[in-house]
Amino acid sequence: MAGKQQLFGRHTLADAGLVAREPERSSAARDLLRRVGAIGILLGRTLALIFTARTDRGDTARMAHRFTNESLVFVVVAMSFVGMIMVYQSTMQLGRSVGDTTLVGASFLKLLVRVLGPTVIGLLIACRVGAGIAAEIGAMAVTDQLDAMRMCSADPVEVLMVPRLRGGIVAGLVLCVVGSAAAVVSGLLTWMLAFSSSANVYWNLDLVETSDVVQGLIKALAYGVAVPIASGACGLAARGGARGVGQATTDAVVGSSFAIVLLDSVVSLLTHVAVGA
Repeated sequence: MAGKQQLFGRHTLADAGLVAREPERSSAARDLLRRVGAIGILLGRTLALIFTARTDRGDTARMAHRFTNESLVFVVVAMSFVGMIMVYQSTMQLGRSVGDTTLVGASFLKLLVRVLGPTVIGLLIACRVGAGIAAEIGAMAVTDQLDAMRMCSADPVEVLMVPRLRGGIVAGLVLCVVGSAAAVVSGLLTWMLAFSSSANVYWNLDLVETSDVVQGLIKALAYGVAVPIASGACGLAARGGARGVGQATTDAVVGSSFAIVLLDSVVSLLTHVAVGA
């Protein structure tokens, strides 16, 4: 056989080490599917243990308090500016084009409850909470603390992910309610101070339906699940020291934000189909 002896199309043992091994080819699509599959497996394992995990009872309360407390001021300030800008710009545009601004408050409240409040707050949580989860778990991964847990017969998913998932759900719902309330109050103050309008005209709930409230709560719940899972998956996959932790943090923010936008579209579509049916 020319050059090298081969056995069934493979190099013989005598040639082992003399033939360069071809690197595994990886594509962007394959990497994306691998990441999505890892997140799906982590989601399934965490949800399976959410009610039966053998963890400290105070871990969930500590995580919920930590996530909520660390993000409360950030969310309230950001949503206050969102409410102020939305009401001011809507009133100015309607005043110039139509001349009737009586439905500004009703339209803003409907938009806030249905889409704007949960989605914007979810993105803020992804930046604040998601980055922290990925950095914390990623630091444990690169320093072999996760391997030490496994050697002690402790499941990192049960010990680390379940309390964070429970805390993320509680924090998502609480921050959604508080942040939306801050946007409503700031919009009301802008309406009264900038345009000298009545508060009764602004506080109009005629356009807000039960389906809008349900949709907002479902989105807040979904975001509370998506952010810890996506961030935890990035942290668990961290490799390579400090650089790996930084990359995991970046991937967590990007992945959580993408998951929120995707879930927003899916929940909105399903709600529209259900209400239309």
